[in-house]
Amino acid sequence: MRRITTLIVVALTLLCSRALVSGQEIIFEDRFEGALKPGWVWQRENVACWRFVNNALEILTEPLFSGEARNALMRPLNFWGRQTEGAAESYRIETECYFLEKPTTQFQQCGMYWIQGNRVLFKLVFANDGGEMYVFPGKKPVKGPGGQLRITVTGRNIVAEFRPLNAKEFQHVYEGVINASPNDRISLQCWGGQNAGMNQPGAASWARFKYFRVERVAD
Repeated sequence: MRRITTLIVVALTLLCSRALVSGQEIIFEDRFEGALKPGWVWQRENVACWRFVNNALEILTEPLFSGEARNALMRPLNFWGRQTEGAAESYRIETECYFLEKPTTQFQQCGMYWIQGNRVLFKLVFANDGGEMYVFPGKKPVKGPGGQLRITVTGRNIVAEFRPLNAKEFQHVYEGVINASPNDRISLQCWGGQNAGMNQPGAASWARFKYFRVERVAD
């Protein structure tokens, strides 16, 4: 009987751990374990240039620019309705992304893009500028080819943070107001300049996304 009780407790603990991350309520999570979860939509899909590898999604950086990026993976910001119905709650959008090798093409980038209609309303990305990696906005230097990115939304206020790979603490990079709407979408994507992607299809051209998560931040 004691063994059965212990197993039940363990099972409940595991179940709760799927619903909460550090005390937060998960609204949506995808760890890209060989397939996309429902709700994602590809924009300008190029099937030959994305793949699943070792429980991660990899997208090839092609020689295009903002608004043209192929394989832009999008989904609705499905918490925004809650934001506009009553008192503003806090939500966090988070991903881990990095290039397989440090990119060499100017402005080659990967990260999260807040899309309104056909334009980018806000972006939080790792990007190459002058041969060095930075986080934009804010242009804070990053050691390595990427890391974690997260945007915390409270009402129309946003706070953007990043954490380099293997680092312990997130760093503040931006805070401001966003004029969002219920039809906005969040996008995972990468793109670069004329020498990226298919012109140089090496490791530095592939961006890897390890997970994507939206959670409600507890008070």
